[in-house]
Amino acid sequence: MTLRTAALAVLLVLPSGVMATGPAPDSREPGIVAATPRMLTPTPDQVTASRLSSAFLERFHYHPVAFDAAFSASVLDRLVKALDPSRSYFTAADLDSWRDLRKTLATDLDNGDVAPAFAPINRFLERSNESIRYAQKLSANGFDFTSRESADIDRKAAPWPTSNEELHELWRKRAKDEWLRLKLAGQTDSQIRTTLDRRYAAMLRRLEKTTASDAFELVMTACAESADPHTDYFVPRVASQFNTEMSLSLDGIGAYLREHDDYIQVTELVAGSPAGKSGKIHVGDRIVAIGQGESGPYEDVIGWRADDVVALIRGKAGSAVRLELLPDGSASDASLTRVALTRRKVSMEDQAASSTIIESVDNGVLRTIGVVTVPSFYEDFDAHHAGDPNYRSLTRDVSGMLADFARKHVDGVLLDLRNDGGGSLGEASGLAGLFMGPGPVVQVRNAHGEVDVQKAPATPASWTGPLGVLVNHGSASASEIFAAAIQDRGRGIIIGERTFGKGTVQNLVDLSTFMDGPKVALGELKMTIAEFYRINGTSTQLLGVTPDITFPDQGNEALFGESSYDNALPNSHIPAVAFERSPPSGATTGDIARLHEARVAHSSRWALMLDELKASQHALSVRSESLNLAERKAARNAELSAARALRARHLAIDASEGVHDADDASAVEGDDGLVATERKLPARWPATKSNPATDPQLQEAAQIVADKAPTAAFLAHGAHS
Repeated sequence: MTLRTAALAVLLVLPSGVMATGPAPDSREPGIVAATPRMLTPTPDQVTASRLSSAFLERFHYHPVAFDAAFSASVLDRLVKALDPSRSYFTAADLDSWRDLRKTLATDLDNGDVAPAFAPINRFLERSNESIRYAQKLSANGFDFTSRESADIDRKAAPWPTSNEELHELWRKRAKDEWLRLKLAGQTDSQIRTTLDRRYAAMLRRLEKTTASDAFELVMTACAESADPHTDYFVPRVASQFNTEMSLSLDGIGAYLREHDDYIQVTELVAGSPAGKSGKIHVGDRIVAIGQGESGPYEDVIGWRADDVVALIRGKAGSAVRLELLPDGSASDASLTRVALTRRKVSMEDQAASSTIIESVDNGVLRTIGVVTVPSFYEDFDAHHAGDPNYRSLTRDVSGMLADFARKHVDGVLLDLRNDGGGSLGEASGLAGLFMGPGPVVQVRNAHGEVDVQKAPATPASWTGPLGVLVNHGSASASEIFAAAIQDRGRGIIIGERTFGKGTVQNLVDLSTFMDGPKVALGELKMTIAEFYRINGTSTQLLGVTPDITFPDQGNEALFGESSYDNALPNSHIPAVAFERSPPSGATTGDIARLHEARVAHSSRWALMLDELKASQHALSVRSESLNLAERKAARNAELSAARALRARHLAIDASEGVHDADDASAVEGDDGLVATERKLPARWPATKSNPATDPQLQEAAQIVADKAPTAAFLAHGAHS
């Protein structure tokens, strides 16, 4: 029921120099739930932000946008889809009532008239409130699970309901499904009523906390993404979080949070952070009140949104903040504890590159492969531009790892870029330079057709030995630039799935900098300004990067990826630039492919991966579920039986290989019927990472790099020089 916000699990460490704003006055009263949600209206600042965003999209976008009737229709369609993707809240009559908006919405936004765009959002809030209260009423009496009926899982292409009666029928089936899931998980009728009563009350509270900022973000996101899939709008708080994710260096206390009932709950402590080192804050603790400075008054935050709590806890390094906490599970005010902390710079190490070494034995030959896992192409832009010689960046971190690999005389290096969505374009060039030295990496063409060739730094490569790059369909943007450059230069072997296919470049525009007079936070526009091309002149746009050695397709290209967007830019070509390819060395790609196929044909772990993939694809293909208890129980038992069989095979393989996986002791429990915020927190959050030895794709990719490695004697005298 919540709208598009980034505050359900946020890091309470934010960049210095960002103005903090308190919560909206009407979101501070806990326990008050209106029978009908209030109507949201845009603020004067949002009017200004709308005008500025429209001006940028019309004049400076890579494909300048015409704010006409066609664009209006696109914006409205995206807004409606964002609000009601399951077509369970709006009716055909609702859409008909907005037919004039389909022609004028873009012009309205261009003129700063945001109010008309709030109409679908206010209707959604009204219907959401109604649906929750309807579910509350139904849950009081329970359901008959002997009748034969089913509920649709995927309704994105279903017809819009034509009446309130049809809406109520959809809501009834959803409420019945929620009850049935809890019943199958073993809860009694009394327990189910308690669980659902708490759930629906929490949903109403979250609904009541929806703000004009949430609504405006939805509207402007629909507008921005109508220009192209990767143009976006961030309200001020989300813009701040986006910037911190790029820098991995923040000022704050170092704690992750979630909303849980009426409280904001600690889910994880960053190692070495003020919160982590205090010894007085624990996973599961609930924040009751916050005080500023050494002696400022405490402000009650029970019932607040997570992002509003963040706004109070954030602050400059060196400043003080005090928290009043309740231990998890405690209901007594007598157990309240108070903790004083000094905010300071915190490093988000869990999102930084990491390294390990995998040993491979083939035909009696031992190979050691250094593996670098790259979650994103991060860079602390502010510290870099300020001249900080120790600014954080991916290239700097990986350079240190390569030096360590060289000291340990590894036989090859594998970069794991799976699910790396990209980041800094400069880091893509810098990272490529570590492996291929100076030379062109990528071509960037702007809206005027001007082409700029981005080059790696004019310094020698740090690693000249065998190299592999592991990618999947989640590898995008900077990941694709790097993989394409390595492939075009013949510097390494690309392994895995075809990549995402994002071939466009975005720039972040702080709208506040274009205001005359007193500055106010207007948010940021992430706008497509250019397209990048491989040095051979082709583009990764839509097509992505095709690996030299392909792994099984996960079957998700229809669900995500550039080709899944209805307004993705087309693929195109420009002239190639002059570049040198690395001379061939080691086994040929054809020889390595044959070795790979022969190896996985006899791999029990690879066969298990394929069967797990089939099971996952089958689950995704299910379009409806029975609401009959006997039928649903039979289907659940069959699913659990299949999952347990796969789990038993996993454990047997681990035992035969002498491997311990962090998940080895976990049982297949099936659906517990709960939503995320209803589950108790584990002792540590998130769970410990699995052993790389149980990752068949990573192990096979390392073996492929080992197949490419020349003799150890050559490496000792050549590749490490």
